[in-house]
Amino acid sequence: MNKNTIEKSMANKKNKLNISYNISNNFEYVKSNISLLQAIELYGFNPVKKGTHYFILCPFHADKNPSLAIYKDVYHCYGCQAHGDVIDFTARYFNLTPLEAVKKLSYDFGIPLSGIEPNKEIQRKAIKRQKFNRLLKNFKRKYDETYDYLCKLFQAYTKIKSLVEEPDDMDLEAFVEACKYQDLIEYWIDTL
Repeated sequence: MNKNTIEKSMANKKNKLNISYNISNNFEYVKSNISLLQAIELYGFNPVKKGTHYFILCPFHADKNPSLAIYKDVYHCYGCQAHGDVIDFTARYFNLTPLEAVKKLSYDFGIPLSGIEPNKEIQRKAIKRQKFNRLLKNFKRKYDETYDYLCKLFQAYTKIKSLVEEPDDMDLEAFVEACKYQDLIEYWIDTL
């Protein structure tokens, strides 16, 4: 072999090592910056907390009761035994290779990775989706708070009305308020 051939061969091996190193770093970078729970919520699931873990219906088999447990860094399905991290979940859910899953996660969460050209349109959509998800989460929280408050108010009005036994008590301000607003509160509860 001549000197040029050896140098080209060594340069190719060095480039392959650098690419392999970048890919490995990208995997670790994605795993350290995107939690499994964030990805699962972004992809349309609504995890329910039971004890110290979250659970969802497993998308990998016909699940009727939530059997996929979400731990800090990994998931495990007690029905079909599916198991893995955020990259494995994304790859399996979208039928992708692990490298394609890393790219998808980076695009969806707007995380730039070395060696992977960012897609501005996908990043813009990811940011828009994250804003929408935040708004939706805040709306759901406010909705639940309002519904709970209206239910408690309705119960309080019902209790006030049931406590009035004497005609003189009908002049009490709380009783008058209960009579005046209970039907409206019930309407609002039904509307929600």
